[in-house]
Amino acid sequence: MIQNQKDQPMKKNAGKVTREPGGFRVRFERILNHDIRTVWDAITNPEKLRIWFTDFEMEFRPGGKITIYFRDQGRTATHGKVISITPPHRFEFTWEGEHGLWELSEMGKDKCKLVLTYSKLGEEYAVGAPAGFHTLLDRLEKMLAGSNETYPFGTEEFDPAQQALQDEYGEIIYNDFPELLRLKPIVIERILDAPIDRLWRALTDPEEMKQWYFDIPGFKAEVGHEFKFLAGDDQQKWLHVCKVTAVRPASFLSYSWRYDGYEGESQVRFQLTPHNGKTLLRLTHSGLHTLPASMEAFRKENFQNGWTQITAQLAAHVKQTPVPAASKA
Repeated sequence: MIQNQKDQPMKKNAGKVTREPGGFRVRFERILNHDIRTVWDAITNPEKLRIWFTDFEMEFRPGGKITIYFRDQGRTATHGKVISITPPHRFEFTWEGEHGLWELSEMGKDKCKLVLTYSKLGEEYAVGAPAGFHTLLDRLEKMLAGSNETYPFGTEEFDPAQQALQDEYGEIIYNDFPELLRLKPIVIERILDAPIDRLWRALTDPEEMKQWYFDIPGFKAEVGHEFKFLAGDDQQKWLHVCKVTAVRPASFLSYSWRYDGYEGESQVRFQLTPHNGKTLLRLTHSGLHTLPASMEAFRKENFQNGWTQITAQLAAHVKQTPVPAASKA
C-alpha cells in the first residue's frame, strides 16, 4: 500500500498530492533509461501518444489547440491548449481548465528524469486523476520499452487493477485531506457463494430483484433504460429515478440514482469478478455529496447501512434459490 505522504516516503513512482490555492496538484518524478529526445517524442507526438495515452489532435505550437478523445462508444472529445514549448525540456498545456507541465532533464547517456506536474484539480478529481496519471506513466514506460499495446482510455472505471490503485491513493489522500471524506464513495465488497451467471440473473431479472432488492417491473439491463421505483420507511416513501449508464453482461451494471423533486444525482455500480469458484461483488455508490446535505434521510451513514443490508439480502437470496435446471443451459 502507499504510505502516508506526510509522515513517510511514498512508494516508488507514486505521485505526491498537495493542495494549492488553485486546486489540488499531483507531482510525479520518474527516472527513465532512455535518452531525452526519445522521451520528448513520446510525450509530444500524437502517433506515440496514441499508444500509451489515447487519440490526440494537436497544433504543436504555443496557443495551439489540443483535442483529446476518450475511447468510449461516443468517442467523447475533450479540449485543451498548448501554453509553451521548449524542446526537449518543457511542454506546458491545459486540459479542460486543468494545467499540465512535462519537464525533462538529462542524466547522462540514455537516461533522463521526467517530472509531470498536473494541477488545478477540483476536489472531485483529487483521487481519480493522480491514480489515472500514475497508470498512464506506467504505460509510457512500457511503450518506451518496446510495447505497442493500446488501451481503452476513459472506459476503465471497472478495471480491478485501476480500482485497486485508486483505493491506494484514496487511503492516503482522504487521510491527508479529511475535508474530502464527504466525496468518498461507499464501497462494499462481498464474496457470494454463487457463480457469476447466478448473480447476474439476480441483479437484472425483475422477478428476482423484488425478492432481495426493490420491485422494479420491466427493468432492462440496457444502456439508456430509465426506471423508477418507490422505496423508503414507514414514515415516508421516496420516488427513485434512475437510468442505466453502463452494462457488460455477467460483469458490471451501472446506473444513475436520484430522487424526484430533490437536487443532486449519484451513481450506483454493481461489479462481478470470479473468486475461487465463487463471485466477488463490489458495490459502489458515488456522488452522494450532490444530494441535499440537510436531509436526514440522505446522510451517508444511512446509505452505508442500507447497502450493507441489501447486499446481505442478495447473498442470502442467491445461496437459497439456485437457478432452475432449465435455465442453466
